[in-house]
Amino acid sequence: MAAKTKKAAQPPRRPERKIGPFHNGLGISIWLNQIETEQGPRYFRSISIASRRYRDAKTGDWKDASSYRPIDLAVLQLAIGEAMRFCASNPLPGQAIDGEEYEELPHDEEAELSATL
Repeated sequence: MAAKTKKAAQPPRRPERKIGPFHNGLGISIWLNQIETEQGPRYFRSISIASRRYRDAKTGDWKDASSYRPIDLAVLQLAIGEAMRFCASNPLPGQAIDGEEYEELPHDEEAELSATL
């Protein structure tokens, strides 16, 4: 029987952004993920939606619901909208910010370019 090797203990992973928790534990976490490719590290985001929480009447224990109530939809809509805004306004590591992909022309070249137009 082969000996099992233990993985090195890693610090707990934290979300890049949390939205909530709201009423009944509803909330969203935005995770920044990294994968290694032949071209180097690549990043992407994933979104997790927290389950609705409730207290079991018989045991008194807190549990996760597998469904949402109609009243929860407005909270989820608000949280999803905020998650969309965050992802749209925060570039991934290594991703150009709007306008940064264009290099500024040195002053001399700008004058030369405008003279030819």
